[in-house]
Amino acid sequence: MSASEFEIIQRYFVDSGLGFPRSELELGIGDDGALLRIPEDKVLTMSMDVLLETVHFSSAADASLIANRALAVNLSDMAAMAAQPLCFTMGLVLADSSQQWLKSFSAGLLPLAREFNCPLVGGDTSRGSGLLNISIQVHGLCDPDRASLRSGAKANDRIYVSGKLGDGAIALLSLGLKSHLGEAFALRNRDLPETCRQYFDDAYYRPQPRVRLAQAIKHLINSNIDISDGLLGDLGHICRASKVGANVFLPQLPFSDSAKCCVEADNLVKAALFGGDDYELCFTVAEQHCAEVESIAAGIGEEISCIGEIVEGEKLSCLDHDGREQKFDGHAYMHY
Repeated sequence: MSASEFEIIQRYFVDSGLGFPRSELELGIGDDGALLRIPEDKVLTMSMDVLLETVHFSSAADASLIANRALAVNLSDMAAMAAQPLCFTMGLVLADSSQQWLKSFSAGLLPLAREFNCPLVGGDTSRGSGLLNISIQVHGLCDPDRASLRSGAKANDRIYVSGKLGDGAIALLSLGLKSHLGEAFALRNRDLPETCRQYFDDAYYRPQPRVRLAQAIKHLINSNIDISDGLLGDLGHICRASKVGANVFLPQLPFSDSAKCCVEADNLVKAALFGGDDYELCFTVAEQHCAEVESIAAGIGEEISCIGEIVEGEKLSCLDHDGREQKFDGHAYMHY
């Protein structure tokens, strides 16, 4: 490693405060590896996401917002597993090492790392000739018998989602990024109200990892996943892993006021079902636990909506007001 790489790590990822201590860290950032103490009553959970310039964020985006999104989407995976974040590692491939960019990027990581008590414990940087590439791996701690898996859904479970759906996909349009939903997926007007534009900027670059919600209801839910590729795609993962089917009640899908303002009704549904980038939770609950889950969520200020039910078989159906199945020409986000 060259001296400049040492200086980058020291100045922007050690001296910045990102390597703050916590009791489970025997040794954090600064050596060839971190040393972690895993409590005897916990298991270690790991998840990693890669973000690539022009695919996952605009080249013109503020570095602090890119950083916040990069860490938030990984923390969302911890919420999906009902894991408590422990620490993270990071790899950066940079076309150049602009000090101002690195300072802003580091500053964008710190608030979220502090909020979830999740320090940086190591990683690597490298110069590349192409696009900016960010890889973050988050480590978390789970109760061995309380990890939320995709494979636990049962017939007659109710299907819930947190927050609002479709904002991530609509935010792509607001930011001028390409959507996989095709040319017909468009804004009503190019000139969005400033309040809506700011809302979608926040929805895309500042998604809210639902760690607190997952921790509060983990003993009452049967399955769980975060919505990164679109509701139908991710709910489909639950159905396949659990060997069940599902009915989604379209009138019960939750949408933000900004979403309803900025796209037509058919695109609103498309954004929720196929758009992705929402990083909300989709989870299933046995009917007898629904009231308690709703009460817990309300008590901690988390919005959840019941949007369907798990059924026998393998079919995933979308039903309208009258219970009639609706067909859609769309698919979840494909990484390749």
